[in-house]
Amino acid sequence: MPRDERKRQKTLMKQRSKQKAVAQHKAQQQALTPSSPQAILRRARTYPLYECLISDNWNKKENSGLVEVLIARKQPDDNICFGVYLIDVYCLGLKNTFANANFSRSRYLNEIRNKVIRAGKPVECSLELAQQMIYQSIEYAEQFGFEPEKDFALSQYLLTPRGELEEPYDLTFGKDGKPFFMNGPHDNVPRILRQLEKTAGAGNYDYMAMVGGDPFDDDTF
Repeated sequence: MPRDERKRQKTLMKQRSKQKAVAQHKAQQQALTPSSPQAILRRARTYPLYECLISDNWNKKENSGLVEVLIARKQPDDNICFGVYLIDVYCLGLKNTFANANFSRSRYLNEIRNKVIRAGKPVECSLELAQQMIYQSIEYAEQFGFEPEKDFALSQYLLTPRGELEEPYDLTFGKDGKPFFMNGPHDNVPRILRQLEKTAGAGNYDYMAMVGGDPFDDDTF
């Protein structure tokens, strides 16, 4: 083989070796890169439960009609993923929700656990109670044509699928035997009232329009 050809082949081999090393390094870096919060949340059902909290007004007869739930699970890397659920037990069901992941324990405690529940004092509860409250509120609202908030498509993965846990609690939805709508600051009041008129029927629901909305501003979620 001519000397120039051998030199060219040697140069090509060096280039290929370098390209292979770069590719291997890139693959290793990608393997070490943490998964996105969305990817982690979609696997959340496989993680152990870290804690489950509910606002202490959940079983009180006189309350605002809003109950809050916080479910947190421990990721394999010891970080925390969680879902927050604002439930309108009187009418709209799962009114608001959000989920996130990759929170250190200290960040989770400072930014989420100690701040997010405002409907009452946060108290520990069983996962059975939390899920039953969420699932049955959605079921109640659906009979009047109200769907759960769109972010439930992600926060649902903090729950186990319905049917896997017992639902032993006697929960009541609506007020005085019928839906009662009390608007928040971002509710489309005319649309909701038209929906209630259509599905519940005249005289079969109550409502109260609040000037300025309620204290649970949706922007928090």
